[in-house]
Amino acid sequence: MGKDYYAVLGVDKKASKDDIKKAYRDLAKKYHPDLNPENKKEAEEKFKSISEAYEVLMDDQKRARFDQYGEEGVRFQGGFDWNQFHHYQDIQDIFGDIFSQFGFGGGGFGNPFGGFSTQQRELRGADVLAEIPIDIRRIARNEKIEVYYFREMKCEECNGTGSSTKKLLTCQTCRGRGYVERATNQGFILFRTTEVCRSCNGRGKIPEKVCHVCSGSGYTRKKDKIEISPPPGVHEEEVYILRDKGNFRPGGSGDLRIQFNIDYMEFRRQNDDLEKDVQVNFIDAIVGGKLKVPLLTGDREIDIPPGTQPEERIVLKGEGIPKKSGRGKSDIILKAKISLPKKVSKKQKELLEQFKEEKGFFSQFHL
Repeated sequence: MGKDYYAVLGVDKKASKDDIKKAYRDLAKKYHPDLNPENKKEAEEKFKSISEAYEVLMDDQKRARFDQYGEEGVRFQGGFDWNQFHHYQDIQDIFGDIFSQFGFGGGGFGNPFGGFSTQQRELRGADVLAEIPIDIRRIARNEKIEVYYFREMKCEECNGTGSSTKKLLTCQTCRGRGYVERATNQGFILFRTTEVCRSCNGRGKIPEKVCHVCSGSGYTRKKDKIEISPPPGVHEEEVYILRDKGNFRPGGSGDLRIQFNIDYMEFRRQNDDLEKDVQVNFIDAIVGGKLKVPLLTGDREIDIPPGTQPEERIVLKGEGIPKKSGRGKSDIILKAKISLPKKVSKKQKELLEQFKEEKGFFSQFHL
């Protein structure tokens, strides 16, 4: 099972942002490493865990994806780290006065996470979500699918550096750290905050000469193509991940997250199996017969057993789609819908009356 961010913060799934912020405030004060000097390593992990949950649940888009897909919908690239945390101001609100007065965390609020490292790291690119329409017959045939999508790719002109000379210089604004500190006085209290450097966008480096193709960003937006096969047991409620096929950044490329929009046509999904209604005339239902049925790979003539009842299931083993386990195919289940004629000829009526009078006919229905 994936992480349950609601459980991590101890809040209900319907919790408001105020509820979430209050829960985080209480837990942050309890587990901040500088307030747990005797158990600092464990406190660091706990503080990081609650901060990850806070990052997801305070962001409307991330929270919606988490509610729908669980942890897979919001998985952080390379695992969660502080470069992916966007609520520094909330940390300051909680700890600013404590750190300014008592000097925890290496002096004031310069390092918002106390003993955590603020060493500059190149960020990875964001993920890209692609929704792919596909019908169930193509899945059954395991057809290759060509997926076209737009993503930010490494600039070929500057090799992703953003510099036409392919050389980078240390940012003088942040001195290569990727962040700058701001200090403000409020009464007798000194607040120190950390912000991403706007000159280098957190990289700590700037191009020696700006690339004219990507304008110094190191990437260009282009149309890309991949060819994939439907995963075994493919399901529209799951997100499938192709590593490093997302947006490029100097720290690495994000992932391509694929969601299939499946057209089941006349079929219904029952776990791995597929279900379909078939019309069986009442004579074949009584005495047995043959019926041509369109299946996933073409028409198939099937046997209708004598005495078939309404809604009775006829199971066709291995006629479905590849199983999630990768071992064989699922089943197709046909549900018999008995068809009765609205009108019969005089001769047919006589024969039916004769059949009706046959000895033992009514005993089947009056047991």
